[in-house]
Amino acid sequence: MRIPLKNLSEIVAKANDLFFAKYENTNTLMGLIDKTLRDQGMKADAITIDCIAMDKKIVVLIHDDKPDVVDIAIGNKDGDIFSSTQHLIKDISVAFIVDVMEVNFL
Repeated sequence: MRIPLKNLSEIVAKANDLFFAKYENTNTLMGLIDKTLRDQGMKADAITIDCIAMDKKIVVLIHDDKPDVVDIAIGNKDGDIFSSTQHLIKDISVAFIVDVMEVNFL
């Protein structure tokens, strides 16, 4: 696993645990996409957070050619994207991810 993906996945995992501790009735599922995108020709890795009951998904995308930036996309399980924003990777924290989850999953 590449270092940026490993570091961000640890942040997202901690955020997911905190979110569940706070909102026990809102189940989420975290996933890593570290080979599938590359097999499709995209030089990127992704972390997904799914809220299946609400049909919502957060995708944190790490492009090889933008090592200091991550894209955070909001969509659904079918792959529709409703919004996408870019953030400096250094600004992504557990609290930031929890906030994104609260805004989109509650």
